Amino acid sequence: MKLGKIPIVGGFLILLATSCGRGGHIEKGQQFLELGDLERAIEQFSLAVNASPRDPQAHYQLALAYCRCDSASRAVREYRILCQLSPGLADDIYLRQKIASYLGMEPYRCTRLTSAPGNDAFPAISSDGRSIAFSSKRHGNTELYLMDSDGGNQRRLTHNRAVDFAPAFSPDGRQLAFVSDRDGDDEVYLYDLGSAEEKRLTYHRGDDALPAFSPDGDEVFFVSDRQDRYRIMALSVSGAGSGREQGLRSLFDDQRNKIYFFMGWGRMLVQEERGNQVVLFLSPPGGGDRKDLAAPPFRAGLPTALSPDGELLLFTSSRDGNDEIYLYRMANRTLIRLTVNPAQDFAFGFSPDGRKIIFDSSRGGDRDIYIMHLDSLISRGELMAAMETEE
Repeated sequence: MKLGKIPIVGGFLILLATSCGRGGHIEKGQQFLELGDLERAIEQFSLAVNASPRDPQAHYQLALAYCRCDSASRAVREYRILCQLSPGLADDIYLRQKIASYLGMEPYRCTRLTSAPGNDAFPAISSDGRSIAFSSKRHGNTELYLMDSDGGNQRRLTHNRAVDFAPAFSPDGRQLAFVSDRDGDDEVYLYDLGSAEEKRLTYHRGDDALPAFSPDGDEVFFVSDRQDRYRIMALSVSGAGSGREQGLRSLFDDQRNKIYFFMGWGRMLVQEERGNQVVLFLSPPGGGDRKDLAAPPFRAGLPTALSPDGELLLFTSSRDGNDEIYLYRMANRTLIRLTVNPAQDFAFGFSPDGRKIIFDSSRGGDRDIYIMHLDSLISRGELMAAMETEE
């Protein structure tokens, strides 16, 4: 990340000029940090450290600033000092998240849910958090499966020679929308979890993908490349199995770029890919006024997910060399790398309580389903042990 400079004008310059000493440097640095001027913030915090080398607050602020600009080796150095001077400050959540990734460690505990031969992918969690649907090739071709949220009671749902994948739960948990090429191209189908009945929903020679139910369960939203442009479209669930598309409407379209969406927690998060930058905006379910969201530059082949509280963005990106998972807090514009692994990791969303992330990964040899526990952050002691090992 480049360290940008923001000019100081007016009363702010006078305010800085009146500050002096160790405390003044910290105050100046915090003001620069709030403005996003990381270079000047680091300069001021460094002056505070030089003025008082054993002041934990000065080292704490400097470590935070180095993390904000991803100066990994300097951040680790300051964190090592901070652990000795003030264990309490070293327990800062953001610092532990960032230092873990700099040390090649994942900040949160992960649990592997599947381990069968053949790729397990595209996990989706039910609205009550009790069930996970996914696709698997464990029996020769890609079918839909269902399991409890702890990985137990895994069972096969579909039996078809085609590829069935990308399941999504209805709000009441009674149906799955999914994609299959059983009729020649990718179409959207519905699966009734009670009766095991399958019904076709879309009928078009273009590819229809990534389905999700509307909050009331009456419609299914999906992405389509019909008519040579990418669109987010909606269909009435009542038309499933009728042989024609009922209530078809277009919500968003993009003639030149790919467009994705995430539907959850009563919000639609739309993602447009424009060159090397993803553009994100929020919309009411089913379309309407858009609210643009600030996000770091990245490219992603999967939809960005929104946390239940609306504060976090979860996305997959190869920005650091291979597909990894990242968490971005919009309020303070902080980015956390969640997975640190040479394998490919793909994020699919949050649990309804926001305490877990569901993803699939090839770290076990082929792709399997994992849960990351956001309530189980790496400890300061574990980080200290890792730093001692590196010495």
